[in-house]
Amino acid sequence: MLISPNWRIRRVRTFLVHQPHWQPLREAELIVQRLSSELTQKISLRFVPLVNFKVIDQYMADAHLDSHNLALRNQLFDTAYQLAVDYKAAQFQGNQKARKLLIMEQAHMTIPVAPYDQETAYECLEAVGFDLDAFRDDRRREEMHHCLASDQAIAVEMGITKTPAVVIMNSASAGDGLRLGNLKSYERFKSVVQKIITQPEIQPSKDLFHVLQ
Repeated sequence: MLISPNWRIRRVRTFLVHQPHWQPLREAELIVQRLSSELTQKISLRFVPLVNFKVIDQYMADAHLDSHNLALRNQLFDTAYQLAVDYKAAQFQGNQKARKLLIMEQAHMTIPVAPYDQETAYECLEAVGFDLDAFRDDRRREEMHHCLASDQAIAVEMGITKTPAVVIMNSASAGDGLRLGNLKSYERFKSVVQKIITQPEIQPSKDLFHVLQ
C-alpha cells in the first residue's frame, strides 16, 4: 500500500493480521494500549485472523513441525478456522470481549495444537461473560461468515503474505495505509507512528515499510 500526499492522522487505526494459533496477541494489545496512553491521538486495535494453508505452513515451519504430516496440517487448519469463527461470532457482542475470548482460547493451546475443543471454547465464553445462546445463534449467522470472508479479503488487499503483520490506517481516508512487518520492538513501532503523526507531509521511505521486519 502507498501513502497518499494528503496523509493526515485524525485517529490511528492498527490492524494486527495474524494466524489464529499465534499467541502473543495480549502482548500486542498491551503495546497498542501503551502507545495510545503516550500519544495524543486515539489508537484503535483490530485483530484480523488470517486462515489459509500458506500461513499454516508458515506456522508449522516456525514451530518446527513436520511439514509432511498432512493430517496435522489439516488439523491445524481446522483449529485455526474454528478459532476464527469463534472470534468473528464473538464480535457481535463487542470487539473487546472478542479479543479476550481469542486470547483465552489460545492460552489453552499446546504445540502441536490439539484439535479444537468446543467444551473448552464454551468454558472460555462463560469466563469472559458471553451470552451463550446469542453466541450460538451468531456463529450460525450468514453475516458472520461474510465478516470472516471480509477479513481474508482485507488481508489480501493489504498485501499480507506473512503473519503476524501490522497495518496502520488513517481514519480520514480509508484508502491510505502503511504496512509494517512483525511487531518485535515497541520503540521502533512507536517511532514509526510518531513520524507519521508529526510529519504527515513526508512520504515514508521504502525502508520504513519494513522497519519492523
